[in-house]
Amino acid sequence: MEKLKTGMPGLDELIDGGLPAGGIYGIVGSSGTGKSIFSIEFLYNGAENYNEPGVCIILEEDKDRMIANMREFGWDLKRLEDASKLRIIPYTKSIVGDVEATFDKGIFFGQGKRMESMRQYLTVDSIYREIEQSCKSIGAKRVVIDPLTSIMLLTDNQITSRIQFLWLVQKLRRLNVTTLAVIEEGIGYGQDILFLCDGIVNLIRREKDGMYERGIVIEKIRGSAHDTSIRPFKITKDGIKVYPREVVIR
Repeated sequence: MEKLKTGMPGLDELIDGGLPAGGIYGIVGSSGTGKSIFSIEFLYNGAENYNEPGVCIILEEDKDRMIANMREFGWDLKRLEDASKLRIIPYTKSIVGDVEATFDKGIFFGQGKRMESMRQYLTVDSIYREIEQSCKSIGAKRVVIDPLTSIMLLTDNQITSRIQFLWLVQKLRRLNVTTLAVIEEGIGYGQDILFLCDGIVNLIRREKDGMYERGIVIEKIRGSAHDTSIRPFKITKDGIKVYPREVVIR
């Protein structure tokens, strides 16, 4: 079985050498647990160290701000973009435009037709087309959707959400890319989405003795052995570091 290394210190040891290629993996956690850092490091390491270009669809974060934030870890995402090893697509902004201007112009208030028109573009099929074109243009092997939750919230009901995500999963598998889908814990139909993922990585943050500690647990990876304990991890100046020999005490 072909596997993709994450390149994060301590993590590949927990997942038997890497993530099975071609799968869809949910990166789950509440706010501030490190989901976006985790996902971008996966892309950066692939492009920089393993000759595996990547595509990142961001649905909420500002692209320039994200690039600046990731530079703090020593990750020069712009250089990788210029070298056609990475594509970062601020998808919502490309459809809606500047969020502040959108609200100032009253697009979301009293202009139902225009809002409904924009909503038609913020769908799994339109985002897949963007991913497909970008992957083909740079030969991408890795994809991040951050957060997938935003797409699922646009659906009318739970059944529709599940069907749409199933469709997206099937299309991404045929594209032969390995995808990380960032899922915000407790929002929308996230629990349904997780059943359809090939793997789940849960990032945990909790308060203990007046300080926050972080934990990571591999809840499932289809077709591969993996660790099941809650292991501590830190967000260091170089990115995520997992401690595979230690256990977070419940």
